[in-house]
Amino acid sequence: MNLLDKLIFTRINKDNLDLACKIQNTIFPKEDARQNYIEGINKDPYRKELNHFIVYLGNTPIGVTGLYSYNEYPEDAWLGWFGILEEYRKNGYGGTVLDKVIELAKQKGYKRFRVYTDEFAEDAHKLYESRGMIKEKYDREDDKDEYFIADIFIYSISLTNDNISLWNNKLLGLKEQGEKENMYK
Repeated sequence: MNLLDKLIFTRINKDNLDLACKIQNTIFPKEDARQNYIEGINKDPYRKELNHFIVYLGNTPIGVTGLYSYNEYPEDAWLGWFGILEEYRKNGYGGTVLDKVIELAKQKGYKRFRVYTDEFAEDAHKLYESRGMIKEKYDREDDKDEYFIADIFIYSISLTNDNISLWNNKLLGLKEQGEKENMYK
């Protein structure tokens, strides 16, 4: 049995929201997941699609992940809230989950798969690069606020036979996202 056969992806909904938030806030203790998941359940009007999942190993929750896209960029799928609990890392689960989300994006017909992360997520950088993703620095000064103090990087990969077109500093809306997240604290 391969790793993927051992993992179960359960969509986050109102019934498992508290568990999802607990996992998310354990992985990213400086973030508040509740607002992001609530938007996912209630359909964020700025996003074409927004799906979040709890990842289980058998009956044990080991992480969270998501897939979303923006209305303005409908051919780009983005990895959202991706993380594996520390005690399950270094066992191949993160790579397997990432591969599953990339495959889901392909099945949905997206042309590109992207993720943004900060400079401190060194293990994530290694994982994305191991999947052939291309790294570029996101440095739009008009899209930063006091909550985004680190350098931001975008990783991209083509989901078709075409060469990847990089993000090239198109507006992500990080400033707005940071402001919105802090309204819920």
